[in-house]
Amino acid sequence: MTSLHYILIALGLGLVVLLWLYNYFQERRYRKQVDRIFAVERSEVSLKNAPFAEVPPDTRIEPILGLAGEDTGASPSDPFESDTSPPVAPSWGGAEEIEITAVTDTAAMAAGTAVDPEAAGAATQAAMAGGSATVTPGEESPLDAEIEYVARLNYSRPTPLTFAPLMENLRRISKPIRALGRRQDGPWEAVQTHVVRAYDAVEVSLLLADRSGPVSEVQLDTFCKRLHEFAAANDGVASCPDKAAALARAKVLDGFCAGVDMLIGLIVMAPEGATVASENIHRLATEAGLVHEVDGSYSLRDAAGHLLFTLVNQEGTPFPASGSGLVTRAIALQFDAPRVAQGSLIFDRMTTLAFKLAKELGGELVDDAGRAVTHVTLDKDRARLVDLYGRMKGRGIPAGGERALRLFA
Repeated sequence: MTSLHYILIALGLGLVVLLWLYNYFQERRYRKQVDRIFAVERSEVSLKNAPFAEVPPDTRIEPILGLAGEDTGASPSDPFESDTSPPVAPSWGGAEEIEITAVTDTAAMAAGTAVDPEAAGAATQAAMAGGSATVTPGEESPLDAEIEYVARLNYSRPTPLTFAPLMENLRRISKPIRALGRRQDGPWEAVQTHVVRAYDAVEVSLLLADRSGPVSEVQLDTFCKRLHEFAAANDGVASCPDKAAALARAKVLDGFCAGVDMLIGLIVMAPEGATVASENIHRLATEAGLVHEVDGSYSLRDAAGHLLFTLVNQEGTPFPASGSGLVTRAIALQFDAPRVAQGSLIFDRMTTLAFKLAKELGGELVDDAGRAVTHVTLDKDRARLVDLYGRMKGRGIPAGGERALRLFA
């Protein structure tokens, strides 16, 4: 090997060392820039490899389908009394249940403070309808901090932006989200995703619990990280409340909701070896005020369009829109208890229709386990409903109200 070879080897090694040093210092420089941009808490969990959505380990059980006497697996006691997590803040309201003939949203509670129910409810309705509710500059938006995790984006001056990329990323978390923006003169309005608007503040919320379970740590971390990224890219600042407290509150809220989540079903069975014609079902359903839906079921709704109960073909085949041409051995009436205002009255209306269907169709009224249903068993179920609705109202989540409709979607 000649001296030329040694020189070439030395030059090659030197070049490798120089490249390594260049990459090292470039990486340090970019890391410092990123740290300055995303000045988040050092305690946050790294999300480098975290998915946008995660199924929480302790997911909510499905709504209970059954009547009195069944082992539902839910304790009759209030889950708040046995849960070791920190209790929900005592600002849960006491809003009255909504009237069936004129349903309105329940009062939304401003973040951490008690507000006038009528004023807050009106503000929430106006904001989510695309209008605006005037508030004093600096106040929180009408988002409901009792059941939502509410974060804020602040800008030094009103900045025209489109929030489509942010909202698209947040929806991948698989929990319901809402966003309200505040114009410089004070009013809040629902953020329209694909419209460019100038806001000096935007509040974005993530629902703490729904029927799939409580929000998870990964979901909450991802939510905050996406807000920090969007703020940094648009000359803003993101502010996220204490996540540990929110996770504890979500767990307690989910425990309460799971304890009152009940779906009641009544089944009309045709006699052994017989069937029932859809013409007769259609006649009796429409006489009772039910309307045929596009999915082939019949439904009863209140004046605001909220679903009260449904009638479906237990065998799965949709009822034809014409009302004729189908035979079945069983039909079912279904009642989603937490979503119905004045539910005990609606339950009475549904059970009255169930007995009438059984009588006129020549069938037998049973529960989902095939046990005969009587007025005595239904009285027990009605008492359970009254207790359930009392517990919901006491926690500021009246059945059929805005909070209940969002938590039990």
